[in-house]
Amino acid sequence: MSLAKSAVLLFLLAGSVAHSQQPIALDSATSARLGLVFQKVQSPMLGDGARFTATVIPSPFEATQVLALQSGVITAWQVKAGQVVVAGQVLGVMHSDEFAALQQQWIAAQIQAELDSKALARDKALVSDGIIAEQRLLNTEQSAKSSSFQLQALTRQLEQRGFAAADRAALARGELKAGAYLLKAPIAGKVTHLPYAVGATVAAHTAVVNMVGDKLWLSAEVPVRLAMQLAEEQALQLVDSNATLQIRQLDQALDVERQTLGVLAEFTSATALLPGQVVSVILPAVAAGVLVPAEAVVRNGEDRVVFVRNAGGVESRVLVLLPLGGDYLATTGLVPGEEVVVRGASVLKGITLGLGGE
Repeated sequence: MSLAKSAVLLFLLAGSVAHSQQPIALDSATSARLGLVFQKVQSPMLGDGARFTATVIPSPFEATQVLALQSGVITAWQVKAGQVVVAGQVLGVMHSDEFAALQQQWIAAQIQAELDSKALARDKALVSDGIIAEQRLLNTEQSAKSSSFQLQALTRQLEQRGFAAADRAALARGELKAGAYLLKAPIAGKVTHLPYAVGATVAAHTAVVNMVGDKLWLSAEVPVRLAMQLAEEQALQLVDSNATLQIRQLDQALDVERQTLGVLAEFTSATALLPGQVVSVILPAVAAGVLVPAEAVVRNGEDRVVFVRNAGGVESRVLVLLPLGGDYLATTGLVPGEEVVVRGASVLKGITLGLGGE
C-alpha cells in the first residue's frame, strides 16, 4: 500500500473512531426505567469459540488396515483387540488355496532361476574356451533374465502378503504349510478390531484387521462460515476435555452440496478417545481481545455498535468484531472489566438516532 493510501486510510479510521464514541447521559433511575442490563466483558476463556462436530480417526497417513489380498479362511488369531503390537508382527494366519498356488509358482520360479543362472555360468565358460557359439550364450542370457524377472515379480507378490525373506527361505526348505497366509502388522500400534472369527471365509481385498498408530486424528466437515477462520497448524481443543489438536490439512475446495470444508487435525496430547468416536471441537480465538456477547451488538448500517457504561451513563462504540462461536471478539476498543449493555441496546440505538429518549 502506498504512503498516500495509508494516510487516507488512517484519516478515515481516525474520523470513524471520533464519531464512534457517542455519550448518552443516564442516571441509575433512567437506566432501570429503560430496562438496561449490563455485563462485564472479559478475555475469552478456554472453552469460548466456535464449535463443530468431528470424528476420531487413525492417522490418514499410515496403513491402519490389514487386507487379505487373497481369498481364504481365517485359521488362527495371535492377537486380540486392544493389544499393542510392533510393525511386522504376525497378527493371524489364513489358509488360501489361491495363495498356495502363488507359493507353488514362486518355488518353481526360484528353481528355474537357479537352473538358468547355472546354465549361464556354464555357457560363459564354454564360449571363453571356444567350444560353443556366442549365439547360444545370448539365448542363455535371455532365458536367465526372463526367469530372474519372473522370480522378482512373484517375490514381490509374496512380500505384499506378509512373506519376508525368512518366510520365503522357510517356504523353499518346505518348512511352511502350503497356503498359509500370514497377516502382519503394517505399523507399530494397537489392534482396534478383528472383524472375522476363526473359521470365517473372507474375500480377496477385504480388511481383516483394523489398527491405530501412536496418535489419533480428527476428521471434520466445517461449515463455510467457520472455514474462513481456519489455517494449518492452528490449535483446536475439545469440549469438556483438555486434549489439544493442531490442524494438519485443509481441503482446497468446498463440498458443493453441503457448503463445508474438509479438515484433518492431529492430537498433540494424549487422549483416551477411540477411533470412530464423534466429538465436539472448539475453534479458539485467533487473536487476543475481549469476548463481546452477541446480545450487546446492534447494527447501524454497516457498523456494529456496542454500548459501554461510563461515569455519566453510557457511550456507543463502533467496533471491528470477529465471529467467535455465537458471540464476537473485539481486538481493540474494549478492555476486560468494562461493562456493556446486553439488554436494552436497541433502545439506546434509537436514542442515538434521535428516535426517543430522556
